[in-house]
Amino acid sequence: MSTPTPAAAQPNDTWRARCRAAGIDPAEVQMVSSRYRAYRDYMAPRGGGLALEGWFRFYRQEKQSESPDQTGGVVSGCSATGEAVVQNVLTSPGVFFAILCEQLGELPDARRPR
Repeated sequence: MSTPTPAAAQPNDTWRARCRAAGIDPAEVQMVSSRYRAYRDYMAPRGGGLALEGWFRFYRQEKQSESPDQTGGVVSGCSATGEAVVQNVLTSPGVFFAILCEQLGELPDARRPR
């Protein structure tokens, strides 16, 4: 039985380490990533849909409109919905987007979500 080499684990550990350094929950990145993948898979046979940057901008606007105080917190800190208590997608969008790109294995565009 062979032991995995550190190099084999490095790509996955890199984005998680960046999450920890930025105070972002890796589970939130994985959740957003899975939503983008589902969107991309659904849209592929229908012409492709939005690129990641455009989709992320729209996703952030939708998340912000769902937040009653518009600051990104979940009502009463409830995590029963599967949402993060602090939604870094709203509080740190630039850093979040860069980590999301890394997690998805895509290179970020020169422009950042505003």
